[in-house]
Parts: sequence; C-alpha cells; structure tokens
Amino acid sequence: MTKYIFDFDDVLFFNTEKFKKHMYKCFEEIGVQYDTVKKYYRIEKEKGWVLHNLVASVLKGENLNLISKEELTEKIMGECKNFINKELIDQIKQLETENCYMVTHGVKEYQLEKINRTGLKPLFTQIFIVQDTKKGPVEMICEQFKDNEVVFIDDKEKRFADLDFVKYTNLRKVLYVGPKSIAEIFQ
Repeated sequence: MTKYIFDFDDVLFFNTEKFKKHMYKCFEEIGVQYDTVKKYYRIEKEKGWVLHNLVASVLKGENLNLISKEELTEKIMGECKNFINKELIDQIKQLETENCYMVTHGVKEYQLEKINRTGLKPLFTQIFIVQDTKKGPVEMICEQFKDNEVVFIDDKEKRFADLDFVKYTNLRKVLYVGPKSIAEIFQ
C-alpha cells in the first residue's frame, strides 16, 4: 500500500495564494497598509514567525487600539478552514488514514494552530513540524515502509534536495504546482 507524505502550506492549505491575502486584507480594514504590515512581518519572521506576535507588533507599533490583538488574530485565523485545497483533500479522504502523513515547515505552535483550524488533522496518521529540512521524517517513513512506495508531495523543489533517493528507492517525489499535480500524486 502506498504511503503519502504531504506538505501543508501551499499544498493542503492555500497559505500564500489565499490565507496571506486574507491576513493583509484584515490589516487594511483597520487602516494598516500592506507595505507597513510587510515591514513588521520581516521583523517577526526573523524571530520565528507567529501570527499573534505579528498582530501585537503592528497594533503596538502603529499605536492602534480600535481592535484587540485577540480579536484581530481570531478574525484572521478563524477563516483557515476556507483556505484548504478541497480538490486534493477530497482525494486524501479516499485514502486510509494510516497511509497519510504530513511533514510541514514552520513554527510548531503556529503550524499546529492552522492545521487544527482547518480540521485536517484527523486525515493523517502522523504530523511532523520541522524547523529546517524535512529529511528526517521523510526518510524515517521510507525506512519504516521499505516494501511500500512512499510519495512525498511538496511545493518547493528545495525540500527534495537533501533526500537520499539512492538509499530509499521506494521514495517518489511530486512537485505540487496546482490541480494538475493531483493526477501525478495518485498515479
């Protein structure tokens, strides 16, 4: 039975295309322009990006008190379930949970909150959140299921660079570039 490893941001969850646009729109609604938010975003990203820290920094830095950081964070995060990749999720729902894994990159607290808010967690037997390379969890799954094909789906080519495809001949990579990738995943 094939094992599937999915990335979260920009594969299962439209982070860049939809979520971040929603986030910037929420800031604009309280009078903070995109370029200003981006400035704070760069600062917070250096610290290990978490949304509520960005919200707090923007509100404090721009001296805004018409909305609390909790209210603005909830307004942004409360929409997570609307940004899932429904087409891909529908395919995953046809698979057995024990064949599905998630390996995502980011700050653990923030990634878990997004995952929990999407409602996708029950579709995966195990979720790994890494700070740098995905090599450890991906190769551990390949090792655990040596007799199975393991398909690793990510939207960034660099996430495949350090994987040992010679040692793990059961590993197949799929670069996710949108809906046309779905057929390649489940071939």
